[in-house]
Amino acid sequence: MLTGEGFVRPTEVAAACVRSAADALLSLPGSPATAGLKPAAQDLLAAVDAFPPPTALADTPGTNSNSGAPQGPPTAARAGWERVSAAADVLRGELQRLGGFHRARARGIVERLTGVTLGTAQETALDVWGAAYGVASGILHGGAASPGEAVRLYTEILGAARELLVPFAVRAARVLELSTLQQPGAAEAAELARWADLRATDYFFRCGPATAWLDVLQEHAPHLLMPDGAVGGRWPAAPFLNHVARKDPNTVRA
Repeated sequence: MLTGEGFVRPTEVAAACVRSAADALLSLPGSPATAGLKPAAQDLLAAVDAFPPPTALADTPGTNSNSGAPQGPPTAARAGWERVSAAADVLRGELQRLGGFHRARARGIVERLTGVTLGTAQETALDVWGAAYGVASGILHGGAASPGEAVRLYTEILGAARELLVPFAVRAARVLELSTLQQPGAAEAAELARWADLRATDYFFRCGPATAWLDVLQEHAPHLLMPDGAVGGRWPAAPFLNHVARKDPNTVRA
């Protein structure tokens, strides 16, 4: 099917199959239905609709007629505006980083399977779902496709599915293998950045990887070395940085 043999529009057929496969995977238990661009827009419209009409605001003066001192907006107006503002912030975030619906679906599945709350690094790893789904949809609806595009999309979805569903026990050998590399490179850093299972990341950093990993990650995946403010400052890389400090203090100071 990916080669397109026997189809009038092979690229569109392959893209439709890839998108259907992604949808099936992201419909597994744990996937939420209240995240993404459409729910954010609906919440904003609901907040706007619930905002007090101008006539209601006019009936409640904002100043004290005797003293002339500002009393602030009426309670109903203030509560309504806070709801509109919060909903607008969510929508703005979805527009700035598209693919939130599919990313949230993947996140719900991972958290249900692992029992671990994901952080920023794992959210970044899950961006592949929205990106691949968007490209497949674009091709399906008439967008141009480069040679081999369907195969590339299939490969991305297959890799993302592995990160989503393969149990940690099966992945442990590869985690250990990477931790023993003495000369890691950009490809290995990219592999770590694709991990959606926080337990794998924690395990890797606690295995005492070679100090050469520090420069590689600083160059190719610096977010993996930082504390995660989104989940209370959790810092998976801290044991590794302590390990490097003991092995090569000059490298840490640099």
